[in-house]
Amino acid sequence: MDKNNMQLLFFKQIKELLPAHLSVADEVAGVLEVSRDSAYRRMRGEKMLSFEDLQRLSGRFKISLDKFLHQQSGNYIFSAKLTYPQGNFLEQYLTSMLQQLEFISGFDNAHLYMLPNDIPPFVYFQFPQLASFTFFYYQKSLLNLPDMKDAKFSAAQVDPAYNKLGKKVQASFDRLPSTEIWGSDIINSVLRHIGFYRDTMVFETKTDMTDLYEQLLAFVAHFEKQAELGYRFSYGQSPSAQAAPFRMFYNDVITGENCVLAKIGTGKITYINHNLINFMFTRDEEFNDFTMETFENAIQKSTQISTVGEKARSRFFNSLRKKIIAQQNEPGAYA
Repeated sequence: MDKNNMQLLFFKQIKELLPAHLSVADEVAGVLEVSRDSAYRRMRGEKMLSFEDLQRLSGRFKISLDKFLHQQSGNYIFSAKLTYPQGNFLEQYLTSMLQQLEFISGFDNAHLYMLPNDIPPFVYFQFPQLASFTFFYYQKSLLNLPDMKDAKFSAAQVDPAYNKLGKKVQASFDRLPSTEIWGSDIINSVLRHIGFYRDTMVFETKTDMTDLYEQLLAFVAHFEKQAELGYRFSYGQSPSAQAAPFRMFYNDVITGENCVLAKIGTGKITYINHNLINFMFTRDEEFNDFTMETFENAIQKSTQISTVGEKARSRFFNSLRKKIIAQQNEPGAYA
């Protein structure tokens, strides 16, 4: 393949990675700090890209140059969203989440594929106490923030500003069609966290603890209704005309790994959880195609419980309820 054709293919991939409303020439011109006309000359192959140009563009758009150089290195470029204890953790974390969801929403025919091993934090925001408890746990037990050392959880700690930002995240997620594979262990993580704080007396009052169980039961009922109708919609409401379709599968053999694959136009992005609460992502075509194949294989071995499979759906969600109620009825430090 000659250099000119490789350059045209390189820009073709950049175009596929951008939402339709963004101009490739404007984005390229901004990255290379050149005029729009100069960017067009490079895109048409009239001016060859320098090594520095390639370095800037591949870094900005997270494109692996291996396939353009006919290399099969087995290496893939990932970008990471690292969250550190410094600064305003919650604002950074939620804003980063919102930016990714809004970016995906900018593409036609966007679709999310999810294989979670615990409940994704961005589906909690219609249940403020659950969301607040999740981020309390992150800050106290995962990040070990100094000012959280002796903190106790109280439902009164729900911050209106973060709750508002969280609902924006939830709304953005709800606009995206998704296919999800759940197992009955998906609720185990949050129950362990509640149980640990119960036994170590980290709740301000017994009510602060029992309200979480009630919200978990409401959460399960809401997801069961979404699965029954096959659409996403807000808690306590009915699907709107613009509701995003929602496919849900049950599989208790395959262990979830909090992996998300986003189909964006003709491209894909794979998001992988790492270091407990952070995530990294790649747009590498080979890696994403393999991830898509993995999802398709998992779906074939799973039972659909959205819109069909009423008996299997009822059995699955009842198993979640039984776990919640069983722990709720256990004697503990607040008995």
